[in-house]
Amino acid sequence: MVRFEKYLFGVLVCFALSIIILPQYYITGDGASHAYNAKVLFDYVFGHERDFYKAFYTINRNLDPNWFGHLFVGFLTQLFPAWLADKFFQITYVLVFAFGFRFFIKALHHENTFLSFLFFPFLFTLAFQQGFYNYSLALGFFFYTMGYYVNHRYQLEHPFKQLILTALLLLTAFSHGMPVLYAMLMIFLLWLSEHFQLFIPLDFRKLSVQLSRLLLVFIPSLLLIFLFMLKRGVGREAHAWSIGKKLSAFFQFFASQSTRHAEVFPAIACSILLLSFLLVLIFTRIKVNIPKKMKLGYVLLCMMLFTFISYVTCPHSIGGAGSIDIRLAFLPPLFLLLYFATKRWTDLTKMIFIGCSFFISIVFLVIRFPYVMKASKIGNEIMTATDYIEDKSVILNLHFDYWQKLPNGDSVFHKDGSFLHFSDFLGAEKNKHLILLNNYEAEINYFPVNWQPGKNPRETVSGFIQGNLPPCGDYQLYEQKTKRRIDYIVFQQWRNDAMNYDCVKQLLKDMNEDFDKVYDSKHHYVMVFKRK
Repeated sequence: MVRFEKYLFGVLVCFALSIIILPQYYITGDGASHAYNAKVLFDYVFGHERDFYKAFYTINRNLDPNWFGHLFVGFLTQLFPAWLADKFFQITYVLVFAFGFRFFIKALHHENTFLSFLFFPFLFTLAFQQGFYNYSLALGFFFYTMGYYVNHRYQLEHPFKQLILTALLLLTAFSHGMPVLYAMLMIFLLWLSEHFQLFIPLDFRKLSVQLSRLLLVFIPSLLLIFLFMLKRGVGREAHAWSIGKKLSAFFQFFASQSTRHAEVFPAIACSILLLSFLLVLIFTRIKVNIPKKMKLGYVLLCMMLFTFISYVTCPHSIGGAGSIDIRLAFLPPLFLLLYFATKRWTDLTKMIFIGCSFFISIVFLVIRFPYVMKASKIGNEIMTATDYIEDKSVILNLHFDYWQKLPNGDSVFHKDGSFLHFSDFLGAEKNKHLILLNNYEAEINYFPVNWQPGKNPRETVSGFIQGNLPPCGDYQLYEQKTKRRIDYIVFQQWRNDAMNYDCVKQLLKDMNEDFDKVYDSKHHYVMVFKRK
């Protein structure tokens, strides 16, 4: 098994790709919104119905973190259907993350690539399922950045090596700010562990040269992050969980349970596997150390402790970026796994780890696959609404269920409301140019597409914006403010129990006067109402 492990790794990556490739839609929370806004960005830039978009949207002219995914998907939407552009991004993410993870482990110690087999719980995380595409992809870039630094850290006096490291850091920063900060912190700690002798006694000349070289590599990424934080600020929203609840969730690997409650079993198995290997290290102590890798090991332990403390103490959001705990929770075990790469392991332990990792990954896939396929079928039915919507229309898209409740009372998703923004795909179609009023990204100033002043629906009909169930409000208030009528109202996943709310009854009463129902899909997953 160890002899053929690189081929087995390729097989496991293919299994991971299958859950992306086989369904038409692998549905994630923000994925549809990213595809829509990316398409609007490229339509705007290339002059495709720019005047129509311009009445509602303006383009953010600052290159901020969180843009990489939009540029990637936006380019593809000019060539392929939106669902395929989204799929290409997801495939790219899987490949970049899985092989980047393996590349970093190989840089730590080439005989320990067997540890890369446990990539699955860190790949399909709750962060990815929620559609945090840029953050997820940035972690893949982080692995390549760190792997390159570990391989070439003694040759950074060469300008070309510096340039490559700078570019890798900048690529990571352009995708998301958090992973690039981890990378720079790790690089600095590793540099410090290998150059502390310059401080005792102080060798100012050599120290200044070394630090200047490092700072030169960091400056472009630091500048990008600084400008971003200056724009967004550092406002914090307290987390609702206690430290005890965070710890309980942490040891259950909750961030790796991205779709179903049943995923708790392979998630806990992953936790047990890592703890078992940690116990092996504790009991064998110095015998498994690789002396020349010890400094790398200390740095990885520091990163494990740093990310663990960050997770335990983190607020819900910082600077408008939410779900900080979900982004942090899987990093301490990830750094622990990387720490294992600085140790010696017998062929037997390698075989056990590969076998357990394979089993854990397959169990995750078996649990998820049926529901991912069901979600795709529902997504396909929702997308049939596009035939009943005219080009260059303004649409109020309202969602009544984010988890997609099934007739038997179960729901497609347990862990995340992944249908949260799905109807945004209607506006990402290549032959459509639509304004979708539930476009949450347009109100966040670090994304590429922003609302024109006075056109943000949250200012007048905040009850319609995602996060409120059922959606409630008076759409006529928005029309009065913007002096522009809404052409269509789209219901996604209508729920009859919404009629228990007076505000929904009032909404339907107003709609009966202004709109006609022109489409109701087979299973009522989508309804289209057209202006009379």
